Amino acid sequence: MQEEKLRKFMKSKNKQDNTIERYVTFVKKIDDYLKIEKKSLGIDKSYLKDLQAFLKQWEDDKKKKKLFLLAMKSYGKATENHNLIANANRLLGRGTWLSRFEETLDEYVGEELQEKIIAAGGPIKQTSSTVKKAAWTKCMMDCLEANVDEKTCKKILTNNLHFKSPKSTSFKKLKRMYEKAGNIDVVLQHMHAKWKKIIGDRYGYNSPEYKYVEAEPSIEAGVREGNIVYVSKIPYQIKQFVEAKDDKTKRYHYCHCGWIRDSLKKPEEKQVSHTFCNCSGGWHKVPFEGIFEQTLEVDLVKSVLKGDDICTFAIHLPKEVINEK
Repeated sequence: MQEEKLRKFMKSKNKQDNTIERYVTFVKKIDDYLKIEKKSLGIDKSYLKDLQAFLKQWEDDKKKKKLFLLAMKSYGKATENHNLIANANRLLGRGTWLSRFEETLDEYVGEELQEKIIAAGGPIKQTSSTVKKAAWTKCMMDCLEANVDEKTCKKILTNNLHFKSPKSTSFKKLKRMYEKAGNIDVVLQHMHAKWKKIIGDRYGYNSPEYKYVEAEPSIEAGVREGNIVYVSKIPYQIKQFVEAKDDKTKRYHYCHCGWIRDSLKKPEEKQVSHTFCNCSGGWHKVPFEGIFEQTLEVDLVKSVLKGDDICTFAIHLPKEVINEK
């Protein structure tokens, strides 16, 4: 067990001394358990089955089990043990987005408020139904906005919660294209052409779906005005979207997000706050952060949760882009 690394990590996150001691105690207990009972190499070489075996002693104590798994997750981060982090997340019932959101909250608002916000909507898992997710997100956002200022709230939600890598192969290709052309508009045209081909091949080049995408160069690509690129999402169910007869149905078929989509069926006052859509802005700015190798600002311009037909984001590129021809 690497105790000092855990203590240093916890202190860097401004954790209270009693929380640090609790986490250290948990890690020591499982480390001893694995070495003595299982005759293994301890927590640093543990497997999912090891965590499961240790958890059995608290079968009915959900609070203690959760605290233990959070301690394992922190230890995994402190020691850069990604297997341990993944196993803790799996046993917590949290997928990538929920885990990343919890970590970002912890970073910006601290442990106590983080727990309050996460618990506002009751228990939730990545595998929960869309109905339950929408209800949870509504309560969570109400609590978040009541306790966190608008600027911080936006930072939390645009913090790449889907954890797309700016250095992915596809984004590196866009970066090379930009460097060769010396013009971001060439990249935007390429991205739009790619989506026209995807929709044309799937639905036909004379289809309403293709004509909709062809007429909207901002879709999954962007239209540049100065150093701002305006990007819009492609409808999630594009066929149903273009065929919909009323605005409410169009908005429902437009939305991609399983955490809020069911909310669009409800009256406006019962829907999730449109502030949540900043999360999608965090998704759309990542390719441009890969191209320019820096963190960029993004603003929510339109959202189906604001009553708009589409979701549009303004991505602020470096100032020098203004002078590109």
